[in-house]
Amino acid sequence: MTEIRLITCVGVEHDLALLPHFLAYYKDQGVPANNMHVVLQAPEDNSPEMDEAVKLLDEYNIRPHEKWIAPYTSKSMWEKRRETQRAVASADDWIISADVDEFHEFPVGLKAFLDYCDQKNARCVQGVFIDRLAPEGKLTSVNDKSAIWDQFPIEADVMCTIRQHEDGNWAAGTVNVMALKGDVLPSLGGHSALAGEAPTNYLFGRHLGKLPGIGKPDVRFAVPLRVHHFKWTDRLANSLKKRLSTPGVSERGKMYGEALLSHIDEQGKIQLDKMPIRKPGVIDRLPWKHQLRIFALRVLSIRISNKLRRVVSK
Repeated sequence: MTEIRLITCVGVEHDLALLPHFLAYYKDQGVPANNMHVVLQAPEDNSPEMDEAVKLLDEYNIRPHEKWIAPYTSKSMWEKRRETQRAVASADDWIISADVDEFHEFPVGLKAFLDYCDQKNARCVQGVFIDRLAPEGKLTSVNDKSAIWDQFPIEADVMCTIRQHEDGNWAAGTVNVMALKGDVLPSLGGHSALAGEAPTNYLFGRHLGKLPGIGKPDVRFAVPLRVHHFKWTDRLANSLKKRLSTPGVSERGKMYGEALLSHIDEQGKIQLDKMPIRKPGVIDRLPWKHQLRIFALRVLSIRISNKLRRVVSK
């Protein structure tokens, strides 16, 4: 029987305020408690934050998959997530791979959407990050009194705006795997499938991060699969500084982290006047399969135009 499973790693030093919202969201999406595989990470044993995290999980009838006591690096965290997936999932299961600040929005109910993917023989689903900001771009604390969506109502594109001056294919890191079959493992960063493990069969035919223009707001805001990114809180600066100082941080991660800190340090908030803002449009009101078809046609059009451009330039 195909199961839907959630796999995440929670850094208890920085992520506890988001954890109840995260668990409630995926519970509402239809992921049962016994299929939520949560790794709790802390740099030192016997921390009060670890005890609090265990209590929060218990309120949702979830037992920690593992208490992982080690310094955080992206490389080691993704190795731990893949290790967890190998341990709990069968090949036919669907895995929702999400950080605690990532709330995946599918165009229809989760089970109906994954059934559709099975019918299309799609084995890896990607979406784009949508950065959720508090009013005025302030880096505010997360509370448990109101819905997370109301606390951070602005849908923006911070990531691409900050990274636009980077060299290399940085746009590939602005998409994320939202769902993948049990034998398809996430790559470092979770932006694509790990090569060579199992047939991938991306929903839109190829790695979405390699689509020309995916770093531009008019393209990414049209993607009907969104990873709402609640990273932009009062914990951001300290979390970035700690991770940037940890041995083993990647060069790409260091470059992005330093650029983010530089942006924040200017005004102590995200500068909204510099950010593209997403507003719901006509396409959002169409039936969900129409939304997917329209974007698939746009993908095809972009790829054909790009290929013709290369032919003409020869």
